Amino acid sequence: MILIRKRSIGQAHEEVIREITRRCESQVRVTEDGEYTWDPEEPVCIHVDEPFAEPMRSGASLFGEKFSEQYQASLYKITPRRNDGTDAVYTYGNRLRDYPLAKVEIVRKSTGAIKNAIDAVFNKFGYVPAHACGELSWKGDGRNGGIDQIQESIIKRLIANPESRRAIAITWFPFQDITADEPPCLQIVQCLIDKSNHLNLVCVFRSNDMLSAWGQNVFGLAHLQKYICEQINLKMKGDEQKYSQGWLETISISAHMYYHRDQLELNLFLDKIKTGELFQSFQRR
Repeated sequence: MILIRKRSIGQAHEEVIREITRRCESQVRVTEDGEYTWDPEEPVCIHVDEPFAEPMRSGASLFGEKFSEQYQASLYKITPRRNDGTDAVYTYGNRLRDYPLAKVEIVRKSTGAIKNAIDAVFNKFGYVPAHACGELSWKGDGRNGGIDQIQESIIKRLIANPESRRAIAITWFPFQDITADEPPCLQIVQCLIDKSNHLNLVCVFRSNDMLSAWGQNVFGLAHLQKYICEQINLKMKGDEQKYSQGWLETISISAHMYYHRDQLELNLFLDKIKTGELFQSFQRR
């Protein structure tokens, strides 16, 4: 496993780009989609000590402040489905705040006014007539009516028991994702409260584009962490000690960079890293 520990998100982003480039520059992998990547073939664990310390974004990133703000909101808020063919395959906010939930609706075939009246009476006692059939539909995932894992599994659980190791939420939805071409990259988020009353966040990615995606991912996750901490503090009594935001850690099981597709952004990062190394060398002299 590759381990990186930095104070800020921006510093960590530049360090992981430098490390993957150093390890993989002459080793190319072709993905199942025909993309060329640099892939260290080891999980990458990045520990950010202060998620809101500056710089939160590397100056080499092509994504500006406005995009980052829009992205972070979609990570912990529900994005309603429009059902007009323009909906995203998934959003992290929908999976975390509106996790899909199956619903079976009983459809009764019309058998005449008298029979329907009798069935309605028996229905009050839970009787389902033999001629009825069930239709499966889904709530949640942007349709509302799903499971708010952030509220139910993390916030409520940590309010009830700050020592809990079960404050966890997932995005993987097997019914859809085991055959999907674009399943979620972020899989698990888990909050832990330490002895110093810091609320820390651990996130697991099954696959992670460390060049163009990791910085935005962690910027959004830092805001999710802040939101959870604030919501827990709002429920605490006046004499209880409040929690503060702690460290944030990502574990990227399949970490990679699309060095060919994102060559412009990679060159910006490498130029910035080289400039920083030259400046440090000059200072040592």
